[in-house]
Amino acid sequence: GGHLGKKGEITRFIDASNNPEVKLEGGQLVSFYKDDVKALLDVPASPLPVQESLALKVGSKVEIVGSLTPGGHMGKKGEVTRFVDADNPEVKLDGGQLVSFYKADVKVLSEPLAVGQRVEITGSMTPGGHNGKQGKITQFVDAENPEVQLD
Repeated sequence: GGHLGKKGEITRFIDASNNPEVKLEGGQLVSFYKDDVKALLDVPASPLPVQESLALKVGSKVEIVGSLTPGGHMGKKGEVTRFVDADNPEVKLDGGQLVSFYKADVKVLSEPLAVGQRVEITGSMTPGGHNGKQGKITQFVDAENPEVQLD
C-alpha cells in the first residue's frame, strides 16, 4: 500500500489478466492490479500526424513499432488475435508467441483478407509472375492463403 502517485516502469506481466509488476523509481518491485496503473506517455510538443488509414482489429497483420510493452519485441510482426481490453491487442507473433501489447506499440500493416474482397498481388512468392495484377478473392485454400480470380 501507499504507492498512489508513485511512478515506475512495468517489468513484466504476472498473470493471464495482464496485471503488471512495476519497478518503482526507488527500485522496489511491486505487483499491481492493472486497473491501478496508468501509462505515462512521452508526448512530443508537436505531435506527429497519426496514420489512421487502417483500423486495428482482430485478424489485422501488424508490426511492433514501439517499446512501451516490455520484452524487446520492436520490429517483430504478427496478427491480432483478440483485444485484452477496449484498446490493447493480443498479438500472435510470427514465431508463435502470444503477447499483449499497448495499442501505441502496434502499427497495422494490412487488413484481414476476406472472400469477395478486391486485392492487388504485391509479392512474388507464388510462381507465375502475377505481381501487380488485380482480382477478387473467391475462397481460401487454407487458413490464410486466398484463391484469387484475376481480372
